[in-house]
Amino acid sequence: MSVTRYKSEGVLAYSIEPTVGHKLSLAVDHGIVDTYRALVPKSVRLQRTRFPPHISVIRKEPIPNLDLWGRYEGEDVPFEYEPLIYNDETYFWLRCFSPRLIAIRRELGLEDLSFLARPPDLADCFHVTIGNLKSVK
Repeated sequence: MSVTRYKSEGVLAYSIEPTVGHKLSLAVDHGIVDTYRALVPKSVRLQRTRFPPHISVIRKEPIPNLDLWGRYEGEDVPFEYEPLIYNDETYFWLRCFSPRLIAIRRELGLEDLSFLARPPDLADCFHVTIGNLKSVK
């Protein structure tokens, strides 16, 4: 079965954080996350994420081609997402796809996807978290 994908774009942001190291994320429109979070039944006490909506592109990975770090800061990057909400016992997310994000990872000397860039079900894609059940447990 083929799932329709919707198109959007986000803005790239590079950072270096004490506990995470080099981090590259794509800021995602709040409206996307708000829309899908609203579709989750109210009986599921879904909490907002701690950080603004984003796709984690790089997190907790050594960067082989560090001389290219920050090269695309602020670039608008297209991505697609599936309109299906996935979840496990803690997280709710949408699957996201972007050849441009994969190209940037490759340019930095990384594999197409890392464990932390994949969704919790380890599907072969990026993801955006729409909420969690952390404070409910």
